[in-house]
Amino acid sequence: MRQLLRLLLLALPIFLAPVLVAAMDLQPHRGVYRMVLASASRASEIVSANGVMTYRFGRGCDGWTVENRTTLRLLYQDDTESDTVWSFVSWESLDGRQFRFHARYDQDGRTMEKLDGVADLEGIGGAGRARFAEPAKQIALPMGTVFPTTHLRQVLEAAAAGRGSLARVVFDGASLDNPYQVSARFGPLPADVAAQIGKAFGLAPQPGWWSRMAFFPAEGREAVPDFEMGAQYRADGIADNIVQQFDTFSLDVRLKELELLPPPDC
Repeated sequence: MRQLLRLLLLALPIFLAPVLVAAMDLQPHRGVYRMVLASASRASEIVSANGVMTYRFGRGCDGWTVENRTTLRLLYQDDTESDTVWSFVSWESLDGRQFRFHARYDQDGRTMEKLDGVADLEGIGGAGRARFAEPAKQIALPMGTVFPTTHLRQVLEAAAAGRGSLARVVFDGASLDNPYQVSARFGPLPADVAAQIGKAFGLAPQPGWWSRMAFFPAEGREAVPDFEMGAQYRADGIADNIVQQFDTFSLDVRLKELELLPPPDC
């Protein structure tokens, strides 16, 4: 179960990384999301799930920053509970070639894992290397590896061009299981559905897209992904609803608070 929780939490920075669209500006923002159990089979042993994720996306003069803090409580059939706190901070350069990350995973008051490091690529589409300072470890990144914001930019560009799928190797620094082979399917939302994203917070309508992503270990040959995610999001990078699907349960993650942040003064 600890592995499932870690996979659950590490995927969020990948999916929430804002999308860069030609002729559209990314909207720096801070969002608060409520997490609840969407479904569970008997095999999961999970009775309920409740959590809060605070997500902040900022734009600097040299790159994008992501700050994520998630608290999650799971209740099991035997009436035991598990409390998880996960924090993640990252920076990705505007050219998509450099990446810095820090992650911490606490369960039931104990620190289970801390990660800290940097990664760089020879260029977009090139190979690279990730260097973990804590724990001390290096990971070779294969040709074609991208970082999270670059990945979703490529997904959206492919969707805008009329394609319906894209496969990429993605490194996000949130676990030693990185990188992941991410298989994405996507497409445009109907205009009336897209207009509802952000409407409750007074945002003007923008085009919207749906996406489904399956995460496989990059070095494995498994036919079944470790987990899958789906979401609806606006062209400015704001996502209002996310669903995370595992073998035996799924979680619903919904936007409850939104604060727009000012762009950098560069």
